[in-house]
Amino acid sequence: MFRHILVAFEGSASSRKALDVALTVAEAFRSKVSLLSVEEYVPRFPGDIGEVKEEKRLQNEYYAKIQREAREAAKLRGLDFERADLLMGHVARGIIDHAKEVQCDLIVMGHSGRSGAWASFLGSTAEKVSRYAHCTVMIVR
Repeated sequence: MFRHILVAFEGSASSRKALDVALTVAEAFRSKVSLLSVEEYVPRFPGDIGEVKEEKRLQNEYYAKIQREAREAAKLRGLDFERADLLMGHVARGIIDHAKEVQCDLIVMGHSGRSGAWASFLGSTAEKVSRYAHCTVMIVR
């Protein structure tokens, strides 16, 4: 049924549940599964360049760590990712565009993630992805 699953993963409890569901679906359908993390741009604010560089370094370390954890979770189930990518930019747009580019037919993602309070003002990433994605979107609670 699903040939290629994209799991959006940013380390929140919700995205960890989505990872588990994506791996379960991949096992059941013998699907390829890919991992995607999207790092939001570091906000521009007054401060010295050292502060901005430090924030970027911390984000890079965080995303490298969570992608390692996701790979370990897949390996425990005898699976491996077709690909594991880290993009920078707008999260919803990044997920949508990447899923189309790598020809996924299912996106699995958590209901709420790291954006927290911002989602109530701007609309949730999950809602945007489900509205505009070219393929089926599974939102895990």
